[in-house]
Amino acid sequence: MNDKQVNIMGIPFTNKTKYELVNILEKDLMVRKKRFVVTANPEITLYAVENPEYKKVILQSDFIIADGIGVVIASKWVKTPLKERVPGFELMMQLIQTAEKKGLSCYFLGAEKKVNIKFTEVIKEMHPDLVIAGSHDGFFDIENNEVMNSILESKADLIFVGLGMPRQEEWIASHIDKFDQGLFMGVGGSFDVVAGAVKRAPEFWIKLNLEWMYRLIRQPKRWKRILKVFEFMLRMFISSLSLKKR
Repeated sequence: MNDKQVNIMGIPFTNKTKYELVNILEKDLMVRKKRFVVTANPEITLYAVENPEYKKVILQSDFIIADGIGVVIASKWVKTPLKERVPGFELMMQLIQTAEKKGLSCYFLGAEKKVNIKFTEVIKEMHPDLVIAGSHDGFFDIENNEVMNSILESKADLIFVGLGMPRQEEWIASHIDKFDQGLFMGVGGSFDVVAGAVKRAPEFWIKLNLEWMYRLIRQPKRWKRILKVFEFMLRMFISSLSLKKR
């Protein structure tokens, strides 16, 4: 780990603002550097701690960003504060805008077929000049190379993978070596949000860092996932107390 990273439970988070990160990734894209971006919230962080094989997968990435206010709060508790939360959804949308501006192509992998189709339609409406190299829904065997081959043939510059955690990171890690270039990023349910299948929290909730609470109200079935967030925060709080005693 270096001074540009913050260690949370053994996970090296990239300590950059969204603006700084977009600039770095844009420069890498223009020189065709291959990049793997992981968007990690408290749930993903805890899952990595409890599942060593998954932790190995995300440690192969180039950037692990703090997509969760809980991670940012925890970083302050352990006296190594992250600059800000970088929501994966916002980073994806910013990179799509960059792709349109720079004439780069995107491939969208994930979600249900109808959601994937709707997503590409909406994105094209939002960014008329965006080059969409291809798209595919998320319902396929991860061991099947047909999807990987279609992405290879498309020569896409940015590959957004919305297969959900841990599948999306595992898919990227197992196939990225086949590619000479490309920015690969796991985006969870972001396609569903753009397609209108899932509503993102209003700006008011986002600014108050209460997006997680809005999701819980809208989707009560998420309560088990929210419990993981509280478990993460409790572990980090206890860890911060032990640091104070030293």
